Amino acid sequence: MSLRKLDFYIKATSLFRVPLLFFCCPKVLALDDKAKVKLPLNWITKNHYRSMYFGALSMGAELAVALPILNEMFVNKRKVNFIFKDFKAEFHKRAETDVIFECPNVKELLELISKSETQKQRITQAFNGKAYSATDPENIFMSYEISISVKPL
Repeated sequence: MSLRKLDFYIKATSLFRVPLLFFCCPKVLALDDKAKVKLPLNWITKNHYRSMYFGALSMGAELAVALPILNEMFVNKRKVNFIFKDFKAEFHKRAETDVIFECPNVKELLELISKSETQKQRITQAFNGKAYSATDPENIFMSYEISISVKPL
């Protein structure tokens, strides 16, 4: 698995399918036992309080959860389809730095894909994650739970 290749596929696809994500400039940091994505705090992602927009925080959280599935689709050429069904977030403090979004459930997400392929039906499951400061990992901005629904093509 090449993170650079996955990063390229995400940027290229988002340019045409989710342009707002493209302009937020996400960067894939890791995809091993945890999926990590970084969103910079810049003029596009910053609100009038000089903290990250709720929408940018939501996109980062979605991308962190979807990262293992996107890797399977783009890099490993698995034919699956997914959609987000539910989003719950708890905001702890304002995100005034670049933000790293982390989803520790990579293995469970891959199992979800295999399970949906085996059963040949759509399966939905909830996954947790957190968003924290890129400069201080102890500084947690948000905890979230996203339900993702996966279906084989």
